[in-house]
Amino acid sequence: MKNIMVVILWFLGVSAATPAFADEASPEQLARLYLDFMAQNSRQSEALWPGFRLEDKVHLFSYGGNVWLRQPGGEIIQDNSVLESVNLQSGLSVNFGFPQYQGQPGVLIQLEAPNIQFTADTKPTDLAFLIWASNGLHEAFHFYAQSEWRVLEEGRRYEGEVFPLSLDARYYRLQLFDALMAALAQPEQQSLHLSHAAYWLQQWRQIAPNEDRVGYINDLVEGSAKYVELAAGARILSQNQTLLGYQQILTQYVNDYYQQRKMLGGWTAEAENIGALAGILLDSTQDPYVWKESVMSGMLPLDLLLNRVKPLQPLERKDNKQKKPLQEMLAYYPATQAKLSQLLLNAQDVRVPLLVMPSVSDSSSFIDVGDVRSGFYVVPYQDEMTQAYLGMSAQFSNLSVSGSPLLDVPVQNYCEGIEAATLLPLAFPFQREGQYLVFNEAEVHGTIRVSASVVDGRTLYCAMN
Repeated sequence: MKNIMVVILWFLGVSAATPAFADEASPEQLARLYLDFMAQNSRQSEALWPGFRLEDKVHLFSYGGNVWLRQPGGEIIQDNSVLESVNLQSGLSVNFGFPQYQGQPGVLIQLEAPNIQFTADTKPTDLAFLIWASNGLHEAFHFYAQSEWRVLEEGRRYEGEVFPLSLDARYYRLQLFDALMAALAQPEQQSLHLSHAAYWLQQWRQIAPNEDRVGYINDLVEGSAKYVELAAGARILSQNQTLLGYQQILTQYVNDYYQQRKMLGGWTAEAENIGALAGILLDSTQDPYVWKESVMSGMLPLDLLLNRVKPLQPLERKDNKQKKPLQEMLAYYPATQAKLSQLLLNAQDVRVPLLVMPSVSDSSSFIDVGDVRSGFYVVPYQDEMTQAYLGMSAQFSNLSVSGSPLLDVPVQNYCEGIEAATLLPLAFPFQREGQYLVFNEAEVHGTIRVSASVVDGRTLYCAMN
């Protein structure tokens, strides 16, 4: 093998539980099922989405040091030498990568042993298998199709939830999802349900303008990829069916999918599922090629679906069973919101010195601290939106950061030699000893060499190597 480059993507949970008494599928059995699935969808990938070409790709399945693969138009073979040049050791149960195999572009799925949760009698049309396997199409679409969208070259994609954290925003998006599901399940009342969807979209945009602005790229990217994922599963079930037959099977498949994988809200889940449902509904009302071309030009599927729909407030339900589980799922919101608010106050307070370091986000991990949910967040800072990190553990020189809130800024002009920077507001005790700052706090410990300056009345400490 030569010139194999791999991109590690995201964790994929396998949702098919294997009964203790059932015979587990062998790695080769699952490999053949998966590679057959990918081959079938590769032949019709451009029907799933214009420009999504998989027929010329090598598909690879890796488990326990063994690799099975299928070259375009070929048979399934085993070639473990692939692993000599591929390293997907991310600690995740499932990884996706996109290597070159003998000069041909590929799509690789790698399972970490032991992680086969399918039985020996699993069929290629079983719902649990289709849900699992279709993620291969989702990730391949990101890598091979969306990488060609010019609109994505111009926008910045943010990670994480958006400040301020709003339970109402999550609730409105969940109601929007439900309205779209109802429009799909009840075509005779589709106009009514779409008017309700337009109402919930309007409400969300009014109370969460930051989310609306920041989430555009995420909604565009994840919604269209989820559409491809769902359509791929339905196409396997609708072999030799008419267009009407396919649409009926797609509707049932989507309903079964969300019965098994509940959509309770959350930033990424909302972007994926709302956009996917909008796309599926567009298929029944507009020319699929036309609306997909509009999406590739930057239009959201949801806006294409609802831009001419008059919002109508639905009748209020007295017994709303969704709010309580949503509140339980988002129980971390109050403490996390308070932590983010304090970070922004400290970052904007000229009395609080700022430590400016080269961005440390690429070499970090996260730990939850108390009731605060660690991870990426998006916050307003100096009239722009930027990334914040809660619970990050990172190392810069001899300084260890273990949970102290941080801000990332893509460009700063105050510290020579530092462009993309991580900002640490020093709202806690520290000592200055010559060119060094010394910290002895639980969340910040060690020393760092700095140069000091005062800019607009604020002390800046610029990290030095």
